[in-house]
Amino acid sequence: MIQNFVLLTGPDDYRLGNRKRFFIDAFRQKYPDGEIERFDGKSDFDVLSNAVLTPNLFGGRRLLITEGFWTPEHFEAAEAAEFFTALDQSTDLTLISLEPSLDKRTKAAKWLLKNAKVETFEHLSEGEILRWLQSQAQQLEVQLGPKEAQALLARVGENLHNLSQEIQKLSLMAEEGVITADLISTHTLAHPKVVLWDFLADLSRKRAPEALRKFRDLRQAGESTHYVFAMLIREVGIHAQLRAGIDQGLGEKAIASATKLHPFVVKKTLPLTQRFSQDQIQRMYESLLAIDTRLKTGQLMMTTDDQLEFELAVERFILQVCKG
Repeated sequence: MIQNFVLLTGPDDYRLGNRKRFFIDAFRQKYPDGEIERFDGKSDFDVLSNAVLTPNLFGGRRLLITEGFWTPEHFEAAEAAEFFTALDQSTDLTLISLEPSLDKRTKAAKWLLKNAKVETFEHLSEGEILRWLQSQAQQLEVQLGPKEAQALLARVGENLHNLSQEIQKLSLMAEEGVITADLISTHTLAHPKVVLWDFLADLSRKRAPEALRKFRDLRQAGESTHYVFAMLIREVGIHAQLRAGIDQGLGEKAIASATKLHPFVVKKTLPLTQRFSQDQIQRMYESLLAIDTRLKTGQLMMTTDDQLEFELAVERFILQVCKG
């Protein structure tokens, strides 16, 4: 293992980003005169290579940070230049590589995971998010009870960036240091994705009046029909993945791992997927594909100011699903 080579990977970009900032802050504190250099996937390998292979004439410490850098081409160039051998022998620098979506099937990924000091940031489960929220509240010196944490998660969604911003805002408004359910419902904005999920949930439960009303509410709130339509396609795709997992006898965690979906999304959607057979999901996809084809071929008339035909097509789809 190369001791001065740290690999940060995993889909949780919030915690991964925080870890990167931790390394930068710690480096600046320990080495005020040290140098920090950054490289991304568009950077030439030779520039990074020169930073490692060329000794620092002034003897100062260096921190190199790469993000999305290790393509197969860059890795092959590194092997040819004996880059990692030089890195391992260096006494004045540390390399931090961020590779959120590392493809573990590639030669480069296998080598990096074996030889770097790896820190993996998977998505948190619902329970872990709730504990994380209460920990954040404690750090901000406010109280957030279990029910209030659940209410905040349900309203804002699973994205830790959004949750972090909301809880910081609530901590400033909490009277006597307590975040209440009323404070959450009054002073946080329901994330559009959460509102949309409620619509999709009604659709999955085959509640036609509720689904139609929420679709119209989304349109009146400014969400485009195109956006809702795209999310319908995504939802049907998720149902297809979860249905396949169910039919294979996989559990919730195994499905989340196999599909790479957020565990929170899997947990919320799985009970809805169980209401559909694979044939029903296939028919839903074919109906959406037919609408999409009509859009692209001009059979559905639509302008920026007039999306009535498109909206009616989506409403007919909703009724079709709820009757099926």
